[in-house]
Amino acid sequence: MNTRKRLTRQAASLSLGGRDLPLEADLKADVAYDHELVGKDVEVSSIAGGTLHPYRDKRAVIQGVITRFGEIVGYQVTVGGKVHHGPAKDFYVDRSIVEGVQPPTATSVALREGLSHWGQQRTYWHTQAAGLESMAFAVASVTPQAVAQHYEWGWDFAVPDLMPGGCTTVRCPAFQHNDFWTVTTSVFPLRGGLQPKAPLIEDHWQRTFMWTLAIADGMSNLDTDPWPWKKAVASIKARMLATERVLVPLLNECLNECLEARREISGSAPDLPPGSVSVGFSSVRLKPNTIGLTEPPTDRRPYTVISIAPQAARSRHYLRQVVLHECIHIAVDNGSGEKPHNDLFNAIAERVGLEPKHRD
Repeated sequence: MNTRKRLTRQAASLSLGGRDLPLEADLKADVAYDHELVGKDVEVSSIAGGTLHPYRDKRAVIQGVITRFGEIVGYQVTVGGKVHHGPAKDFYVDRSIVEGVQPPTATSVALREGLSHWGQQRTYWHTQAAGLESMAFAVASVTPQAVAQHYEWGWDFAVPDLMPGGCTTVRCPAFQHNDFWTVTTSVFPLRGGLQPKAPLIEDHWQRTFMWTLAIADGMSNLDTDPWPWKKAVASIKARMLATERVLVPLLNECLNECLEARREISGSAPDLPPGSVSVGFSSVRLKPNTIGLTEPPTDRRPYTVISIAPQAARSRHYLRQVVLHECIHIAVDNGSGEKPHNDLFNAIAERVGLEPKHRD
């Protein structure tokens, strides 16, 4: 009997707030008692639930702060002579308004960070979908699964969360005006609904192209005010097909040659398991006056991404030279801070046939 009561008390202490927004927290580990807000007077909000319901509109004092992924999601307070815990929505902190109170998820935080460029509105030329492709690239850097959908008001990406029944929505209201289109983003987690059935697309550029195409094609075929993206859609389709049929096989061929040359020169080469490199015909990541770019793995994107400008395909020979150049960078695997076109780069270039004029 005593054991049952003790276990019940421990379990209950992990759930804060009412049924509308239960917050799970370990009160011994998750409460920060040295936060700058400790000691601040607040007011229990008019929508407070759980044990704080009787104290609505009463003064309280913050004793501790609960955070998730760097954001405040709850507080420990004293009110009515007792200690209480509640989610952020239960308190007015700076003003008498409930704001910034939805607890984030790992997925929503990653997407918000990845799409921070569009946290403020961005404007693009009306016939070009490069801004959309850049957004899809950013989403693809966070997740291999999403459902890209278009609407009269814009588009969104529905990204399944790790927990069943949850997803994160990237909502992108977009509008045409004069010769421009403008877009911004809102990222928020959803709970308790149907999880989107999003196919797992392993390759970075493949999912970037597919999501871009799904939205661009839909926007160009709206019943009311269709967007002038027919040429952009044709370009996406052509680049996606050329990437699959020409660029990926060429990359595999060139990369194998460069890795073998590296082994012959130094006795070893980087270990690249399947899925380590994604390549695509696209200019959205390129700086002006460049034809190719190799982006090494990051903490968010644990694989290499290569961008090749479509104009590199003006001839098979030139395209091979561009791809060889990028593959040598991978074979060199230069993370030491040395100049990228070092002696090892040039030695591999000699062996695989990269012409001197294409080595800078």
